[in-house]
Amino acid sequence: MGLLNRAAGRTVAVALAIALAACASNDEKEDIEPVELVEITSSVELREVWSADIGGIDRKRYAMLQPGLADGKLIAASSDGDVAAFERSTGRSLWETDLDIELSGGVGVGLGIAVVVDYRGRAIALDLNSGDQLWDYQVSGEVVSAPAVGSGVVVLQTVDGKLVGLDASSGEELWSHSTTLPVLTLRGTAAPVISGGLVIAGLDNGKLIALDARDGTPRWEQRVAIPQGSAELERVVDIDGSPVVRGDLVFAASYQGRVVALSKDGGRGLWARDASTHHAVAVGGGHVYLSGASGTVYAYNVGNGQIVWTNSELLRRELSGPAYFQDVVVVGDLEGYLHVLDPNSGQFIGREQVDGDAIRIPMLVDGDLLFVLSDDGELVALRLARS
Repeated sequence: MGLLNRAAGRTVAVALAIALAACASNDEKEDIEPVELVEITSSVELREVWSADIGGIDRKRYAMLQPGLADGKLIAASSDGDVAAFERSTGRSLWETDLDIELSGGVGVGLGIAVVVDYRGRAIALDLNSGDQLWDYQVSGEVVSAPAVGSGVVVLQTVDGKLVGLDASSGEELWSHSTTLPVLTLRGTAAPVISGGLVIAGLDNGKLIALDARDGTPRWEQRVAIPQGSAELERVVDIDGSPVVRGDLVFAASYQGRVVALSKDGGRGLWARDASTHHAVAVGGGHVYLSGASGTVYAYNVGNGQIVWTNSELLRRELSGPAYFQDVVVVGDLEGYLHVLDPNSGQFIGREQVDGDAIRIPMLVDGDLLFVLSDDGELVALRLARS
């Protein structure tokens, strides 16, 4: 889970957390450990195609350095400022750039560039083919998610509620949009997405917003989650996972809120179900998949939102968001395991430990390859093999 954010509310959040822990019964305290993994019978295997050590990711400050893929190149970055490009299929090193700064957000790719951001809000664009720096721009707030690149713009989302659109060629600011945030939010922010000339972003107030990519004009806004309860902690409803666009539909989910399906044109709500997650959903095989904040994995019918199945055998294992890959569902956990689930039943059909450290960064699916980055910087490309 993301750390609670906002200086004004941090002391209150810590005090409440301590008070809740002090009131817990002995039985409750026994349930704070991750469940132990049970033995399974595997019918599929995730086989390593190539791997590389890119340097560690700053988990304490919730840096979200998801690799980006464009033009057959996988671009990855570490919190120490190392940015590297690899040939997608073989892992052959194409170029490396040491920016000598602490990176917090990235990697946004497209339009011939790769964009990363440091903790001070400095966005840097690199040439996708050479790694040479093309431009940089200073935004007013910290960024801990990947920029969106497309439709001629680079869009950054800051932790203080701003969306900023930059010209992809020059880095010049084209527009900005500000949102009022609640007292307490989770540390992370959702990476915006660009689709069909729209910028679609999940906000820390539990809303989803669509802006015109050219000038930032709001097109629609839809509430995903409604704050509940009287305490500020109970009212945290952040959307920390990126919206997922499939055709003319948008899927999103919030913490302590709901998972929803909306129309991309107008934001009309199609269905909504109670849910709580820190991650993006995955869509495939007629289902929407979600890793719940408690560790339960859910599958919903893509058409009406009805629950198809649940799997509660990974409780408290700090799951990553799910990936739909080659007709299976994959989730990572705090010990570097990848768990493969049958998309129709939710049963385990495979398991592979790719690293000893947590898999928190969103996984990347591209055709027959699944790309996974652990918090200690192990980047692995995997292919699915069936028994």
